[in-house]
Amino acid sequence: MANYELLYTLPAKYTEGEIADLKNKITAELTKLDLKITRNDEIGKIKLAYPMQHVRYGHYVLVNFEAEPAAIARANDFIRLHSEIIRHQIVKPEAGTKLFTQLADPEARIERHTETVSAGIMNQAAPVEESVAKGPAMSSEELDKRLTALEEDITKEL
Repeated sequence: MANYELLYTLPAKYTEGEIADLKNKITAELTKLDLKITRNDEIGKIKLAYPMQHVRYGHYVLVNFEAEPAAIARANDFIRLHSEIIRHQIVKPEAGTKLFTQLADPEARIERHTETVSAGIMNQAAPVEESVAKGPAMSSEELDKRLTALEEDITKEL
């Protein structure tokens, strides 16, 4: 048996309780397909890079498991045909690669951010033209709403 990682995305239209129920149902089905699950964690709700099936946010779930190669094909077919899973990826970790597990670890994210800031990448300020009108500061929620509205307008025009 080899170790594998599965990362799948559920739409954010569900509540936390419904996400937990869906996650448990998917885990039960994967266990029936001869996958020995060692870790099953929800990473959190994250904005998707682009809308998929008219969904802008998704709940990411990380599953580590052991399985035979034949079981991977059955699991991939089950996940691909599951109506609630937007996207998924199954990988076999190799030495020297970044695993989903490492990317999902909050402490590792803080360390990577600290390294980026200390390298000076985040500290470089972009030049700002003086002709830009300065208006009142906008909160991140307001900015998110305005960007979403602009995206919807552009989508309607297409």
